[in-house]
Amino acid sequence: MALHPDQSVSVLVAPVTLGVFAVTGSLVALSEWGILPREALLVGAPAIVAALLLDTFLYNEFLLTGGPPWLWVEIYAFLYVQAVVVGAIASGLRAYWSQPIDG
Repeated sequence: MALHPDQSVSVLVAPVTLGVFAVTGSLVALSEWGILPREALLVGAPAIVAALLLDTFLYNEFLLTGGPPWLWVEIYAFLYVQAVVVGAIASGLRAYWSQPIDG
């Protein structure tokens, strides 16, 4: 099931996307501050890996050093992208499951 063009734009600010971003962002932040165990960082692992790869690429190719403040901006940007992917999958599954079964 493909999403309609207007649906794909609404996924960017859909409640599911914002909810996933809020939960994953909170878990990553609380884990980084030591309130939750370090294992909670696993929910943001794809975003953290993507940000570290981008930071390494920028340093190796352009000698730009990110450091902790810039790196966390990248991580949260990738966490949002991760939340959009989850939101799009949830919207697609909801559209698929809501269609009547023809027998």
